[in-house]
Amino acid sequence: MIRKLYISLLLLVSGISLLSAQEVQPLQNQTQGVDSVAVISPQQQGVAKRFPTFGLWRTSYVATGFQTNKRISVNTADVKFQFSIALHLWRIRNKADILFTYTQHSVWDIYRPSCPFRETAYNPGIWAAWQVSRKVELLFGIEHESNGMGGLESRSFNYATVACLYEPSPYWRLGARLWYGYYDIDNIERYFRYRGVGHLWATVHTPNNRFQFTVLVNPSNWFKNYNLHIETSWRLSKRKGVVPSLYAQYSCGYGDTMLDYNRYHTSLRIGIALKNDNISLY
Repeated sequence: MIRKLYISLLLLVSGISLLSAQEVQPLQNQTQGVDSVAVISPQQQGVAKRFPTFGLWRTSYVATGFQTNKRISVNTADVKFQFSIALHLWRIRNKADILFTYTQHSVWDIYRPSCPFRETAYNPGIWAAWQVSRKVELLFGIEHESNGMGGLESRSFNYATVACLYEPSPYWRLGARLWYGYYDIDNIERYFRYRGVGHLWATVHTPNNRFQFTVLVNPSNWFKNYNLHIETSWRLSKRKGVVPSLYAQYSCGYGDTMLDYNRYHTSLRIGIALKNDNISLY
């Protein structure tokens, strides 16, 4: 157990270098007829956000932890990591952006004998992001999500989704997202009973985004139950750009993995993360 914990901590440290490789510096030269793709904060004089050609999409992280409602053991502790990127395809009239996105997240039972992966989910998508105003952004997407398994363990979801992001002040970011689509189980109503059809979140942060605290609520079972996700991060450096952060997340409810979407869980994990401070989509 101690040796595997040591291996897990090494993975967390190595995650800094692996995730930092995603950082893309803004293009500086505009004299050759190529538009800059630098990301500009919406707080900067009302200038519309710009997406990098290639960069972060959702939060990328490596974190280890355990189920808080059970005794800590090799069967209740694990490592969870997520890798999320976006490729900017097209900008329309300096207002809207078309992006190809890809997110992959895994739950790894590293402390168990043979260290098996519990599940890996693959989530590609196409998104259109429209900067409505300095404070409001609308996003429309089509996504596929599956766990790559076969037979009775296969899970696949194809859906359309819409999100609204609102920044009322330099200290707050609010968001709402809805989705609906086709799931590969016989009774799709059963799936939405646990995962719901959308979620709401609020993030409070320092003006330089060094500290962030997010609460996400996902109504399920047609608003009879709620899944809860809380996360916080502290950037390890004051410099601008993509910087590794100390990261912690707590979640309770259903849908921690696609395979076990109908099993209740509570979990606490800590690790290292890279966050996209310009889009904050969940």
